[in-house]
Amino acid sequence: MKIVIKISLLISFFLCSITAVNAQYIPKKRLTVDIRAGVNISEMDMWDAVNEVGVNKFKQPKIGLNLGINVNYKLIDNFQFQTGFFVTKKGLKQHIKKAPDGFGASDPNIYVLNYSERRTTTGNYLQVPFNLGYELYVTKLWAFNINAGAYLAYGYKGKGDFATEVTYRNGPEGVDPVTDKSDGEYDTFTPDMWRRLDYGLNAHVGVIYDIYTFIISYEYGLYNISRSNPELKNRNFSASIGFRF
Repeated sequence: MKIVIKISLLISFFLCSITAVNAQYIPKKRLTVDIRAGVNISEMDMWDAVNEVGVNKFKQPKIGLNLGINVNYKLIDNFQFQTGFFVTKKGLKQHIKKAPDGFGASDPNIYVLNYSERRTTTGNYLQVPFNLGYELYVTKLWAFNINAGAYLAYGYKGKGDFATEVTYRNGPEGVDPVTDKSDGEYDTFTPDMWRRLDYGLNAHVGVIYDIYTFIISYEYGLYNISRSNPELKNRNFSASIGFRF
């Protein structure tokens, strides 16, 4: 019982100390602006709406960039509203492989021995977050930031490319296999590809030192951006550095 009381007192003392320090170092500026740049790691959530099954297969992390301005407005003490304007590059990267099972064969004499397709689709978005957050200052220079909310995005440009390689046997066993290769490009935001609108939830945690910031973020898209099957929803992890004014 004595140990529990001592631990409780220590925790209470720690919380009181942090609160006192935080109150002591509340910044005088009510409005601050961060200029940020960072790296995205995108990997979409895929769902087969026709067969009602998940199809999260053959995916690979897609690397992109983000750049923008974040605006922080303090509501009460260090509780703040955050918004801004970002240009961010997301998308989907796939390497589709099929085992020898006759995949793609319309002629019974054609047996597919190997099918490989590499496909990368890029979506460039203009994005605005709407978050509520809190900054905990532990010294005059060091602070921790956490915020969460929603985002709204518009796809203004996008390109995709693919390369396929199919090895098949045109006839009975013993016939030499043939390999066909093809590649090409396509636009991302078209009537039969992706919708331009996107929205979802986001959360950020970060560290602030003087005028420098380091932020880790995660975005969870709620809207199906695909105009066909399967359904696609954005999932994006990012890390960015910035300067505060």
